[in-house]
Amino acid sequence: MKQRIKTCCVIIISVMFFYWAPASAAWTALKPLSNTVTATSDPSCAFLSNGKAICAVRTIQHNLAVSVYNGTAWSAWQNLIGVITSKPSCTDNGAGKIYCVARGTTGGLFATTYDGVTWSSLTLIGGQATSEPSCTALNVGKVLCAARGATGGITATVYNGTTWSAFTNITAKTISPPSCASDGANGAICATRTIDQSILAYRYNGTTWSAGLNILGNASSDPNCATLGAGQAICFAKGADSLWQNRFNGGAWNAANWSGWASLGGIVRSNASCAKTISGQLICGVIAGTDSALWSNNFNGTVWNGWVKVGGMALGSPSCATLNTGKVLCAITGVSNKLSSSVGP
Repeated sequence: MKQRIKTCCVIIISVMFFYWAPASAAWTALKPLSNTVTATSDPSCAFLSNGKAICAVRTIQHNLAVSVYNGTAWSAWQNLIGVITSKPSCTDNGAGKIYCVARGTTGGLFATTYDGVTWSSLTLIGGQATSEPSCTALNVGKVLCAARGATGGITATVYNGTTWSAFTNITAKTISPPSCASDGANGAICATRTIDQSILAYRYNGTTWSAGLNILGNASSDPNCATLGAGQAICFAKGADSLWQNRFNGGAWNAANWSGWASLGGIVRSNASCAKTISGQLICGVIAGTDSALWSNNFNGTVWNGWVKVGGMALGSPSCATLNTGKVLCAITGVSNKLSSSVGP
């Protein structure tokens, strides 16, 4: 993104890479979810500690629809009563529950909770959002959700295990929803795109928000962040064609503790969605610009292993979630607005 002088070479290599990388036998064939729902958003998927995973979408009827993966098969879609106007954002709370949050018709955020058996009714938690939310776990039992606020900054609330807090409003000039990820140290990193296409990052330490930090870049997509644990997080954004990543290495909140933007190559059409395996590898999925298929890349904490084709043909962006089998699940919305998923690697 900053290294414009390298753009031509990165793109040439990336085209070859995406066409020639072999399909991976480590990923299962894409499995359709029930076709009774027509999605009008990308999925949002989350891990449940008993080995299940869930995916949620906004439907053509403006409902929030949810489906549960039991490790082998998907449940029938369940439509929750209520009208939503955004993609949902779902996260586990580290204590056996999942929270899914979406924007309502008047701008407030609505939440539902899944305890492994039953979904609660959609309940208004407040705020005034102009975008979809982004939610992430903090420490055990706590969840943070943030969205673009009514004045162009960030508005955020924290669930402490009992109640949602009053919304904190952070002044900024943004053009995208924030993307928030746990830092693995009871806090979160949230990144958003500014009017000059650079990426602005904030840190929540469990009590207060740090000042915004411009980590530069020249993004052509909204950012997406993922946890690395031990106070670290990583954020992705699409540059001219390829996917770029910037890693926060922990410590003091300053630009020196960010790695700087580096290209992962590939011709991508979507941003990345990432999930950690129980062994600590970060698995990221994207939709390629060359064939609209789902591709994955693994980060072992030091190096990326390279793009591998999973398959399918997708719209939008994937959503990936951890499974307790040592693998991750990635779901996509297909060209017919129906969902399918694969487990790997």
